[in-house]
Amino acid sequence: MIGLPGLRKRRSEGVQTDIALRCSGVSKSFDATIAVEEFDIEVKRGQILALVGPSGCGKTTVLRMIAGLEVLDTGCIEIGGQVVASNERHSGPDKRSVGIVFQDYALFPHMTVKANVGYGLDRKGREERVKEVLELVGLNGLGERLPSELSGGQQQRVALARTLALRPDVLLLDEPFSNLDAGLREHVRAEIRDILKAAGTTTVFVTHDQQEALFMGDLVGVQVDGRIEQVDVPELVFHRPATNFVARFMGMADFLPVEPLGNRLVTEVGPARAVPGFVPPETAPLEVMARPDDFVLAPSEDGQGVVISRVFQGWAYTYEVELNSGLRIHCQMPHLLTIEVGQRVLVNLRRDHPQMFFSAGHAVPEVPRYGYQP
Repeated sequence: MIGLPGLRKRRSEGVQTDIALRCSGVSKSFDATIAVEEFDIEVKRGQILALVGPSGCGKTTVLRMIAGLEVLDTGCIEIGGQVVASNERHSGPDKRSVGIVFQDYALFPHMTVKANVGYGLDRKGREERVKEVLELVGLNGLGERLPSELSGGQQQRVALARTLALRPDVLLLDEPFSNLDAGLREHVRAEIRDILKAAGTTTVFVTHDQQEALFMGDLVGVQVDGRIEQVDVPELVFHRPATNFVARFMGMADFLPVEPLGNRLVTEVGPARAVPGFVPPETAPLEVMARPDDFVLAPSEDGQGVVISRVFQGWAYTYEVELNSGLRIHCQMPHLLTIEVGQRVLVNLRRDHPQMFFSAGHAVPEVPRYGYQP
């Protein structure tokens, strides 16, 4: 998609900065319950931040504070270089250049698509602006229809068009695909991402779906218990998680104890590979993270594990293997290789996969960032 004239104009006249949104030390409690604690984030103009976490982690509260629908307790929120919330001030939603799309889209059922999109626009230039955004979201020719005459994906795009028509500095999306069935969800989220990038719209996208976050975000922020655990590009959040929680939340991950022996690092399934000069910590036990595709399985009566379950996923099987120590790990192998439950297997770590080490629940900092750059 190609951006249309006028879509990069901003309503904000704040300080010129590359940072569209900055949250610094933002906290919020409801009675004795801490919902958000010391929340820090920066989003550059045109970036999409996918905020992901389990239910109740505070991500929707963050969205509502950015929108001005909740008053923060402490901290500061800046939009377009202007402070809109702090300990001393609170600008209402109508005083912030922020647009928000809710889960239910909140379309007016008695109004046409054109009327929904044009709602809130000044009469002067309204028709032209509505035409621009309908073209951007691919709804040309549907302007006279009612929301009830549209598919779920089309309703989604109407809600987005209505918000983009106002040229917000920051767009907030609150689990916008949760009402769509699985097949349609993948198609619509690809369309929405294309639209947002074409419009150059800075976006904060809230979801509990890890795959959705990895797909949508230029940055992914993982939130738990009101705190940001890690913010980085999707590849690093998945392949280089900062903590055990991030590793397990973003995808299946096992942790194998590591024993330093001379200049070698040994696990129950063979040697682990560290970068040259890696020094294991002395204060806590060392572990290596392994995702299902980091293992190689082969049937062997002399193997160090037994298959206790098998899940067919079409393109692959995921095996749960119990090692001699009692530790259970998960291994993914091509669908052409079928290993029966109860079969003893030989397990090895793939030598060509970079490995990541953890101690006391956190990534060991000596391991460098492999290849991915924000």
